[in-house]
Amino acid sequence: MNLMNRRSFLTSMGALPFLPGLLSGSELLGKSKKSLILIWLDGGMSHIDTFDGKPEAHPNIRGDLSSHESSLEGVFVSEGLPRLSKRMKQLSLVRSLTSPEGNHDRGSCYMLTGRRPNPVLTYPSIGSLIGHEAKSLEGMVPPYVAIPDSHYYAGHGFLPLARGPFEIGGRPGSSGFKVKDLEPAPHMEQAIQLLKRVDQFDGGARSDAELARDRFLSQAQYLSLNPEVRAMFDLKKESSDVHQKYGKHFLGQSCLLARRLVEGGVRTVFVRDKGWDHHTNIKQSLTYGFPPKLEAVDQAVSALHEDFERRGLLENCVVMLASEFGRTPRMNASGGRDHWSRASSVLLFGSGIRPGTVVGKTDLKGEAPIERPVSPADLFYTVLSALGADLDNKLHTADGRPIPMVEDDMSLISELLV
Repeated sequence: MNLMNRRSFLTSMGALPFLPGLLSGSELLGKSKKSLILIWLDGGMSHIDTFDGKPEAHPNIRGDLSSHESSLEGVFVSEGLPRLSKRMKQLSLVRSLTSPEGNHDRGSCYMLTGRRPNPVLTYPSIGSLIGHEAKSLEGMVPPYVAIPDSHYYAGHGFLPLARGPFEIGGRPGSSGFKVKDLEPAPHMEQAIQLLKRVDQFDGGARSDAELARDRFLSQAQYLSLNPEVRAMFDLKKESSDVHQKYGKHFLGQSCLLARRLVEGGVRTVFVRDKGWDHHTNIKQSLTYGFPPKLEAVDQAVSALHEDFERRGLLENCVVMLASEFGRTPRMNASGGRDHWSRASSVLLFGSGIRPGTVVGKTDLKGEAPIERPVSPADLFYTVLSALGADLDNKLHTADGRPIPMVEDDMSLISELLV
């Protein structure tokens, strides 16, 4: 019975949930145990309508949403983000991110992997590079979790499938929220015992594939049967006040779950909030809804920062709010903004990130950086540095080809780092 047949057998018995992100890999963070929460605003966040307001620009550029000076002098933040505006002195902002990639997939690839799309090689995302160093049953908490699901370019790339994220499937904040594959199947123990009996007929030394299968199975069993691990995903253990502070909506509850996961040992949490591709009526799209987009971001991210301060987590985790690109400075005929990769903004805070730092500046229209332009590759390099990664490490493709973790043309955004 080969590896695939064994896995198919277990899956058919309901005993082996499909849990990429559990198997170990090379140690890429050395002794560092820092975590990353990446809040991904899928579709393209408008920099002008969030963190790079242009109150003095023509109405067709500044839009229908007003912006006000934040607690950081010279930084104008949308009226829809009042909590974050007050906290800006404690956060950090890159507002001169620039890229040639204005297509959703290509822009996401560049932001999430630090590399522009390659026709022959898909690079791993930052979440697939950190936290996979455990080599025993002591560290079987999934190192990489996606809420509710992942993006294609937030995956394992050319690395083994086990480096990909464990997708929780359900949407936190929704009625009946439940993490897929987390509850143990009724006949799980029976199926595992049966598999062990089958293995006894193999005889001889275990192959690498069989050893990998055994580790995968042990980790999947541990995740399903260990009540402490399962409790990390249980939002019911939080008080009603905490739920209220984060907001009883998808993004708020996702950020709350992300905090619980990093406290439990998860190294990367990818929170994916869709619906940021606003080609029409952008003001209504950002300020109406259940809840409005800006309100949800403002409440969730502010609560996460406050919670991190109170719990002493700022020294152990980096939080990044990002998108694949910005949006056009000039409003279109439908009252929306189209794709614009020449300028966008990224918000960060946490371990290794210097609070109150503003990197770069765009022109009066928000079209392009006029000070300190940086690329997604530079940001990728900088975040890995803040996480304490071993930047001299080599990755390897399936055929053994060595790939540097950091390319020679990547530059560190040194002023962003402590």
